Amino acid sequence: MSDILDDFKGQWDAAKKDSAKQTVSAKDLVAAAQQKIRSAVLMHVGNTAVLVVTLIGICLFFVYVAPLQETLSHIGMTLMIGGLVLRILIEFHSIYRSTKIDLSDTAFAVNKSYMSFYTYRKKIHGSVTIGILIAYTVGFYILLPEFGNYFTQAQVILLALSYLVAAAIFGYSIKIAIRKEVKLLKSLIDMQQEIADGEG
Repeated sequence: MSDILDDFKGQWDAAKKDSAKQTVSAKDLVAAAQQKIRSAVLMHVGNTAVLVVTLIGICLFFVYVAPLQETLSHIGMTLMIGGLVLRILIEFHSIYRSTKIDLSDTAFAVNKSYMSFYTYRKKIHGSVTIGILIAYTVGFYILLPEFGNYFTQAQVILLALSYLVAAAIFGYSIKIAIRKEVKLLKSLIDMQQEIADGEG
């Protein structure tokens, strides 16, 4: 995503340096931005696909490997599966909202759309994501007692410990992705304003 941003910003900087022989117009930049944003959306679609595959894998695990029966375990499964489903729906909605931003609109309208989407994504990356991760983690550990019916004690302990490692790695990757996305949204807002100033 940073390569997309650098490419777009480089074009705009080049256009500003040679205003007398400007070969890249604001319309050209808007067209380039639209193409790059479409590429970014495809990346988000890929991330959503990973979540869907994970969801399918977990459901198959509960059906064929460890068909848990206790009520408490069902609550745990609901927390895990529900968290994934909610996150997938949020990503689909985010993709929809991002594709509705029309870069050919007025600078004011585009900036307003970017700010609205930026605020929305910050909220998703904040309390919403934390809440989903907590629910998923609680759900997983609720399952451990009944896992004892399907795995040895050593395997259950290994599952519990491996989850902590996986959660740490996953949390770090989310943190990096959030920083990149926030930086992209901020920079696109700034560049849209530069385009508006250049047209003025």
